[in-house]
Amino acid sequence: MTDPAPVVEPLLLGFGLSSDQGSIGFCGVYLVQTPRRRILFDCGHAGRRRALHRALARHGLGVRDIDTLVLSHAHYDHVQNADLFGHAEVLLHPAEREYPPGDPVTPPWTDAIFAGLTLHDGVDGLVLADGVTVTGLPGHTAGSLGLSVETAAGTALLTGDAVPSARALRAGRPTTAAAGETVATASIELVRTRADVVYPGHDRPFTIEAGHPGRYLFPRVDLEVLAPDPLTDDPPAPS
Repeated sequence: MTDPAPVVEPLLLGFGLSSDQGSIGFCGVYLVQTPRRRILFDCGHAGRRRALHRALARHGLGVRDIDTLVLSHAHYDHVQNADLFGHAEVLLHPAEREYPPGDPVTPPWTDAIFAGLTLHDGVDGLVLADGVTVTGLPGHTAGSLGLSVETAAGTALLTGDAVPSARALRAGRPTTAAAGETVATASIELVRTRADVVYPGHDRPFTIEAGHPGRYLFPRVDLEVLAPDPLTDDPPAPS
């Protein structure tokens, strides 16, 4: 009997939010379920830790049920919860261990996150399970990784910030390209030509129709914004 195709489940959707004090790093966190391995793609930052636990619990899972964690790149909003997965195989491209001096999204404490983990090299073409392959998508950073998943509905590509949003795919360039516009554009073109469904870094998943972003697969999920209590001025509890 043939094993069923892998399934991609969005655990936490990504949002492209910004404020007068900088961007709010809510990245997409995705679960890939195969008959023999559960793979998590990115894990979010510590402000979403309880939300990640709740999302896994909705699937009847806990952090120890994850076999492999794939980190799309080393920016804080994608890796800060990696310490929860010290039991798992954690994949990161070797280039992501070379942090640019003064880079605000890979601060010096990034090494402390990885210190308790056994990191494995994530490289283009690495097969994690039948129908699940690591895909190099450099540009946003030098070692940006995606994950190609052959689902029953076609090829899904989990992109991290190589394709942060449908707008970036339409424009043919990511929001930022630390490793250069040329390689970033090539990575976006790879996604455009290979994927049937895109699971982006900071947007809702969407289909590609006739080479262009098409309808969204999932309804918009609005965030509840919690303001401090005006009587006590206490900040809201983190979610």
